[in-house]
Amino acid sequence: MIRAMTKPSVRPATLADAQELAATVLEGFESYREWAPAGWDPPSALMQLRGIRERLPEDGCVCLLAEAGGAHAGHVAYVPAREEAGVAHIWMLFVRRAWWGSGLATDLLTRAVAEATHEGYAGMRLHTPADHARARAFYEREGWTAADPPFYEPMLGLGLVTYRRRL
Repeated sequence: MIRAMTKPSVRPATLADAQELAATVLEGFESYREWAPAGWDPPSALMQLRGIRERLPEDGCVCLLAEAGGAHAGHVAYVPAREEAGVAHIWMLFVRRAWWGSGLATDLLTRAVAEATHEGYAGMRLHTPADHARARAFYEREGWTAADPPFYEPMLGLGLVTYRRRL
């Protein structure tokens, strides 16, 4: 197992990484089948790839990619929140299943918070599925607070909850 032998290195992601980023997102979404309603399907891989390719070059987008042994282990990305000045919106935090429980998600999230703080943001937010107990426990353990009632996201076909953190 790569995880046991290699500590991931982290670097800024580029458009050349879009295919791997999308594959990791899709792997993460596929894991939602463990708790999502029967018959739920994740958004298509093509839609994920298109969205990543559109967002990575946006002004203010920060995407950090972790690699180990030449393989993508996970990534985190944020952009300026469109409707909230001074807030960074985390739009992706996904870690490949082989790295679950390794501390990589914590490391990536910590790096994103540090970068956003350095850039002068006053706070951060993210949306995660309301029924994803493992993800919600992770964010709460990392100091994030559920801020609003869940809302339905049609693209994902799930209820989401917003988490926030002051910087």
